[in-house]
Amino acid sequence: MFLRQGGIAMAILGKLNNLTIQYGETIVLKKVKADILKGVRIGVVGPNGAGKSSLLQAIAEGNSGVEWQGAVPDIVYMQQEVKEWTDCVPSVETRKLEEKWNVPESRNCLSGGEGMKMRLAQALAEKAELLLLDEPTNHLDAESVELVIEQLVSYKGTLIIISHDRYFIDKIANCIWEIEDGELNVYKGNYSAALLEKAHIRLTQQRKYDKQQAKIARVESQIDELKSWSGKAHADSTKQEFAKEFYRSKAKRMDVQIRSKQKRLEAELDQERVEKPKEEKAVAFEIAGGSKKGKRVIELKNAGVRFGPRILFDAASFTIQHGERVGLVGRNGSGKSTLFNILRGEQVFSGEVWTTTGMKIGYLSQNVFDLPEEKTPAELFGPQNFEQAGRIRTLMDNLGFGKEHWSQPILHMSMGERVKLKLMEFMLAECNVLLLDEPTNHLDLPSREQLEKTLESFEGTLLIATHDRYFMERLANKLLLFDQERLVKYEGSYREWQDKKAERKENRENEILALETERQAVLGKLSFMQPNDKKYAELDSRFNQLTKEIQAIRTN
Repeated sequence: MFLRQGGIAMAILGKLNNLTIQYGETIVLKKVKADILKGVRIGVVGPNGAGKSSLLQAIAEGNSGVEWQGAVPDIVYMQQEVKEWTDCVPSVETRKLEEKWNVPESRNCLSGGEGMKMRLAQALAEKAELLLLDEPTNHLDAESVELVIEQLVSYKGTLIIISHDRYFIDKIANCIWEIEDGELNVYKGNYSAALLEKAHIRLTQQRKYDKQQAKIARVESQIDELKSWSGKAHADSTKQEFAKEFYRSKAKRMDVQIRSKQKRLEAELDQERVEKPKEEKAVAFEIAGGSKKGKRVIELKNAGVRFGPRILFDAASFTIQHGERVGLVGRNGSGKSTLFNILRGEQVFSGEVWTTTGMKIGYLSQNVFDLPEEKTPAELFGPQNFEQAGRIRTLMDNLGFGKEHWSQPILHMSMGERVKLKLMEFMLAECNVLLLDEPTNHLDLPSREQLEKTLESFEGTLLIATHDRYFMERLANKLLLFDQERLVKYEGSYREWQDKKAERKENRENEILALETERQAVLGKLSFMQPNDKKYAELDSRFNQLTKEIQAIRTN
């Protein structure tokens, strides 16, 4: 069987045919339908807890409601997070990708990003007919995301990818599956195109709904008017003996018109009732910043960390002031999470670290498995009085949790919902310093955007490690740069740093172009000379010098 997409006939690999996913009494997906086309790259989006991971698991396991056209395809499923990485000898293909993505050969002390790249390399090396990836960009730095995009765009098989990374999903997907309220909607194109189509559909539905509501109001007004006239005619038929039959006949005609109008309206609504477009679910964060504890908050003097022969950074000295929003910028494995551990007193280091008296730290780690999975939110937040319980319930409601989540074990919650539970700790305690290690990992798009707004108004001090470029651009007004075994503070915003970086790159390219032009000119002259000519040695020396300068610029 074939379908056409973008004018191109595409074979159908499989179908979702009335697929239903249910946990206990909770229906996650209800009789959803969709085609899986060969070679398509499907981006799966939707709120936390909507059932995205459950959908991928159902496809991977071939649940009832998943139908394949012909033989079951070769499927590789990379789950969102794993508690422990599989320690096995990588295949040749896997190791090639790992080397390309700078994954250390040793599996000891891998950063979150390095571990993700290792798992991705294992999945891609299988070259499966159907590859299922759940949040593959979590923990990855910007450079690694670009490398993964390059790899996935050229992938020969079919891809179904869950991601909340706006940039990534736009680059990869040519079809979007949106899951919301147990339904699955299919859009052609990438995420931005899907948003435009969804907005157009919503606007069209709103106009049809408003038009129908106006007609209902008009007909009901006519019916009310006829009822009033009918009532008056019935009353007159009892009062005026000489015209009783006239008014009785008039009242009957009115009653017939009323019943006719009611039946026509009901028939029209039965045939095509336009539902009011669903309200977009809002998410609200509110994080109190606590009281100010002085101007300086954190100071490092000649601080350094090494693991065996590997130096993360050395001789780092800088000060962080109260109220600064500091973005940590560096490749995977450069030491961002290690710095957080130093500030929390959980990492051995050289040099000195000073923190202000009374500093109350809120720490959000990358690890979503450090919550007690057997507990419910009611148990997690401990016994509360009436006021405290009310506040917690309100916070959960603001974060998009339903009433059923209050007594649901954390084990059954999505990764995004677990992150929100961890963020609630900051919302319930007046922390004046927040250490956020990849805070947007697993969060759906509305939650990311709302968290950005909230942290903008946070009055305390923020240290943020994130590879979400939109998030970093919006929040960071200072930077800590991890690069080539150095850790230095940059007194400017992320956008300013990016602009200067682009300017330096352009200047380097211009400088290289000028040197290359001169080198070609020197080479041209040398090609017409013999080694014993007077100027040959001088030009040869200049050629070698230019080559060294070009190489030096390219490596710095």
